[in-house]
Amino acid sequence: MPSLQQRMKLYYWMMAFIAFVSGCMYFLTPYESIFLGLLLGSFACLMSFMSVYIKALVIGGAADKQPSGMIPYLITALGLVLRYATIAVAVAIALFFPETFHLWAVLIGYASLYLYILVDMFLQLKKER
Repeated sequence: MPSLQQRMKLYYWMMAFIAFVSGCMYFLTPYESIFLGLLLGSFACLMSFMSVYIKALVIGGAADKQPSGMIPYLITALGLVLRYATIAVAVAIALFFPETFHLWAVLIGYASLYLYILVDMFLQLKKER
């Protein structure tokens, strides 16, 4: 089973691919608000997922008795608040600028990484059997 760092690298490349496709489609299609919404949602998801990753590293370091500094502990302690604030800011931006950001696209962009992780988890489970 791949390590946490390898998984995170894979997930970041997946989000970079989604951001690249959204950016290209923004310029190539007349649906600018939809693809800007996907881009905003995917960046919000990436920011909230980063707090989960930092939390996993801090907890793993604490189990190994390795000190990791004050900032990671602060991110770990406020992780849930940061994740909720990230999606709230993304949705607020989409609500304040509906002609620029499509609300449903923001929500789909936010859910895209989690859907990818869910599918990847099921494929890994099937591969192990």
